[in-house]
Amino acid sequence: MKKIALITDGWERYVTYTWIQGYRRYTDEHPDDIDLYVFHSFGNFNKDQDFNNGEYNIFRLPDLSAFDGILLDLANIKLPSLKEEIITAARNADVPVISLLEEIPGLYFSGINNYDAICQLMDHLINKHNCHTINYVGGPPESSENQERFRAYRESLQKHNIPYDSSRVTSQDYEIHTGLQALEEFKNKNLLPDAFVCANDNIAVGICLAAKEAGYRIPEDFLVTGFDNENKASYFSPRITTIGFSKADIMYNALQLFTRICEHNADSIHTYASVEHLFQESCGCVSRCPANRGQYVANSIMSEVHQSDMQNWMMELDRFLIDCNSFTELAEHLHTWLKEHECGTMCLLMNPDIFLLESIDTLPEIPDDIYLHTGYPEQMVVVYPRSSTDALTLDLSKGTLLPHTDISDKNNIYLFLPVHFREREVGYLILENCDYLLSHQFLFEMLNTFRTSVEALYGRLILRKKNRQLSQLYIHDSLTGFYNRMAYEKLALPLFQQCMQKGRPVGIMFADADHLKYINDSFGHDMGNLAISSIASVIQQQCPVGSISMRYGGDEFVCVIPDYSQSKMQQLKNSILASLEQLSASSHMTFPLEASIGFVVADDPAFSLNDYINLADEKMYAEKKEHKATRQ
Repeated sequence: MKKIALITDGWERYVTYTWIQGYRRYTDEHPDDIDLYVFHSFGNFNKDQDFNNGEYNIFRLPDLSAFDGILLDLANIKLPSLKEEIITAARNADVPVISLLEEIPGLYFSGINNYDAICQLMDHLINKHNCHTINYVGGPPESSENQERFRAYRESLQKHNIPYDSSRVTSQDYEIHTGLQALEEFKNKNLLPDAFVCANDNIAVGICLAAKEAGYRIPEDFLVTGFDNENKASYFSPRITTIGFSKADIMYNALQLFTRICEHNADSIHTYASVEHLFQESCGCVSRCPANRGQYVANSIMSEVHQSDMQNWMMELDRFLIDCNSFTELAEHLHTWLKEHECGTMCLLMNPDIFLLESIDTLPEIPDDIYLHTGYPEQMVVVYPRSSTDALTLDLSKGTLLPHTDISDKNNIYLFLPVHFREREVGYLILENCDYLLSHQFLFEMLNTFRTSVEALYGRLILRKKNRQLSQLYIHDSLTGFYNRMAYEKLALPLFQQCMQKGRPVGIMFADADHLKYINDSFGHDMGNLAISSIASVIQQQCPVGSISMRYGGDEFVCVIPDYSQSKMQQLKNSILASLEQLSASSHMTFPLEASIGFVVADDPAFSLNDYINLADEKMYAEKKEHKATRQ
């Protein structure tokens, strides 16, 4: 089974589904076993560049050398540095690399001949319609497609002995507003031409809309042509002269070229899909096969129905995800929803540090700068599908991108999608054979809904973690680490009441540091604090697990110890005093570490915890008086 990687950026919120159609047609017609791994982003339309960077991180996921071939669809990527990074990585993979739509020096190419297509269009305008002034309205200047179309425009003028005038050229992007602004610009300069040659149909529609608004008629006042044969060209009024081609054919040709390369039978590094010139009303021609506008209206109505269905599906998905309490649960709900829409298997892999938030009680502090903004960590947790034991970890450094799943023998498409919070890497989704999702163009909405749910859950888990930390700070004493007086109501009292209800005895110990005033006055309060924390440390070490130790006052400590008898309490007291004596001797302190301890065993629910603490306090005070008398 051969593996081919396709790196592609969507057009705004849309997927180039025709790539998938071309792949399906080729694999249906040929016996070649080829799996297509699609690394897809939506990174060219958002005004938040940090978000776009998070999208483009998916291109850094694969080790391209692990594939048998690479397809690059970079036409929509606007960042030159990112393009160069992808091209360099592809070249270094040492496998066949085929660029789609854009000719890149040194790489194989599958696309159309933009230059010849515009040259034929220019010949038509000049020879058939006797145009002498022709303006060019281009797309993004950095686009190689736009550059080829402009080169053909300029050299066609030269071929027909028409002077090139740079003031008759403007460029911006491939959207309708480029055409709207271009007409206004040329009108203000008094440079309206015989014909407008537009780099695509969107721009041509913009010219036509602006012309109508300004009172001009097309084609009577000037001709307009487009490129791409989008629906808006043939169904517009007037129908717009355009140039059509099939991206599915381009993908089909690319796979044919790849097969010839593998067989050492490639006679050219270029393969061109055919183009079709549709000369229509906007250039004064009569369309030979005019599009049925009634069918367009019917299709538009059905499109509105699909859009409404999609919104309902997204609301349903959001409802599925909103109450999830773990990343695993989110993934399970998403997969359930995807299966209802004809998607195959699904995998979710996440940064281990973020996935650890599910184990909120044991999560260590993680600094924000540990999270990657470029690339992925070597180890990723397989959040879904979940193994029956602990979560699996995938080692990306070995080139493995898919967890162990049941893979069918047929040709498969694996769609890799980034999961991120703006620029911060979180993980990635893998969807298998999700043609329905792509063809109906609700991949972006699905992904955005899921990403929003992941981020919301992340925020809730972080909030729980912070609240737990605050709660611990609220009931803990900062000097000794003991519980403070706030823990009396929250911990000690419930434990005492539970033991009394079940007839279990509870040891109550009251300890007080000796001669603390002398230490503070003679050696300073820092030494007094050291004495308090040292005594607390000894008590903590000697008290059993399950007991509640509290700093009850400045130098007073109370311990509530379930299931302790008089004898066990006496043993505990002796151990604490012996440990204090040993610590005092071994630390060579200039003052002794001593404490007075009183205890009682609570076994009568008629008395309150406070009653027993007071009894233990009295015994402690009696012992303290005895200590003073002994020293005197």
